Amino acid sequence: MVEQQETMNRETTTLSKPFTVEPMHKVDPAMYPSAVVDYFAHYGLDGDWCEARHLFGSFESAGFTLAAHLYEPSNYIATAVLLHGYLNHSGQFRHLIRFLLDKGFAAAVYDLPGHGLSSGPAAAIESFDQYVQTAQDFLKLVKGYLIGPFYAVGFSTGATILTEMMLEKSEGDLGKIVLAAPLIHWTAYEQSKGTYKIYSAFTDKIARFHRKNSSDKDFLVFNKTQDYLHAKHLSLKWVKALFDWNDQIESMNPCDREVLVLQGDKDGTVEWKYNLNLLSRKFPNVRIEMIAGANHELFNEAAEYRQQALALIGKYFQDQLA
Repeated sequence: MVEQQETMNRETTTLSKPFTVEPMHKVDPAMYPSAVVDYFAHYGLDGDWCEARHLFGSFESAGFTLAAHLYEPSNYIATAVLLHGYLNHSGQFRHLIRFLLDKGFAAAVYDLPGHGLSSGPAAAIESFDQYVQTAQDFLKLVKGYLIGPFYAVGFSTGATILTEMMLEKSEGDLGKIVLAAPLIHWTAYEQSKGTYKIYSAFTDKIARFHRKNSSDKDFLVFNKTQDYLHAKHLSLKWVKALFDWNDQIESMNPCDREVLVLQGDKDGTVEWKYNLNLLSRKFPNVRIEMIAGANHELFNEAAEYRQQALALIGKYFQDQLA
């Protein structure tokens, strides 16, 4: 695995055999070691279903070594860049990746700093500006391997990153952008400030509470018992960084670009009514699509909700191409 400082404590499993994530420019997709193939199989990131050329390697950004996946079909109409959520990693996007490839898109995703197979203190960040820097550097990497037009999907914290990039106009030539279950405030956000002050006086992390954030029972079981890359603790440095980011975003000027927001009305992870109100103020041309009955993990929800989210993304991207 990529060398990490203060690496995540992962469960010992037969799949957690150490392996090196080679720099992307050195990768030979025909020569992945068995441990990497096992990793792909465990998370559904490759297999008989995948006809695309799959490059799995690392790149450097903001002082981190980051693990990334590039999927290049023999023919494709555009490239979708994916940003995952907090405490998650690239493996959480297996359904979205398959959908995009089936619809004729290339796909690209990387593990954020401190997540998955990327380096950095576990699930921590000093500033969300570091996330933005890694996203910008990943876009540069993607453009060296895949062709445009380039679109993006950000889930939860991934949507936070894209929100900042759009408001500061640093998203480059990204075309259509989707914010899925965007994180601005989490549930009970204001109350959590008091809790943060108490905990931060004597610790820098707290044990993760596994919220029922999907109605897919198999996903919940896998997430809790079989996902050896899932972060086990919530970093209070990350909490402080999100508080700071929320203070920052209030003063940022609105952006007139179009953006699609997907939100489940049973989402108990984020304070979605507040979030949608803020995004409507910051993006006057926002298009909000509510998914009735869906919880937070839109791309790992029960099939009836997940398929609605995927279909909305497919139509949004393909309408632009048409």
